[in-house]
Amino acid sequence: MPIYEFRCALDGFTAEKVMSYEKSKTVEVICPRCNSNMPKIVSLVAKTADGWHGNWTDGLQSNYYSKNLGRKVANKREEVKILESRGFVSESDLGKGWIEKKQAEIKSKKNAQDEKTDIYNKTLAETGDAAKAVEVAFPAHECLDGTLDNLYNEKISI
Repeated sequence: MPIYEFRCALDGFTAEKVMSYEKSKTVEVICPRCNSNMPKIVSLVAKTADGWHGNWTDGLQSNYYSKNLGRKVANKREEVKILESRGFVSESDLGKGWIEKKQAEIKSKKNAQDEKTDIYNKTLAETGDAAKAVEVAFPAHECLDGTLDNLYNEKISI
């Protein structure tokens, strides 16, 4: 059944009524505010694929370009949803100073790796024995207790 719109000419009140076509020709709709007769008005046609000269999706695309995704998305909320589904975490969720702390940890780890490399190269230069250099730079107890695993593990964890 079709929906018809009625508007009061006196106070502008609008109402929608569901009724048959035959009934819409004879029924009188009374305004609840001023009790005057409300004439039927022409409603807008729904925008469909065939209506309004085709290309009905023109203007519906977003202009929000996500630098993080490298493409346009509908809005910031959609961008966040896609990033979270891919495992990304918002910088604001990490807490104050998190990035600086991680940078300091990475720098410290790199310095420790450089120290191990220097010990290896120094021992190799002194003895000429690569096995002895590995033994001195990377002792067995550090291999067994996980010290070297932590030192050379490059994953950044939150």
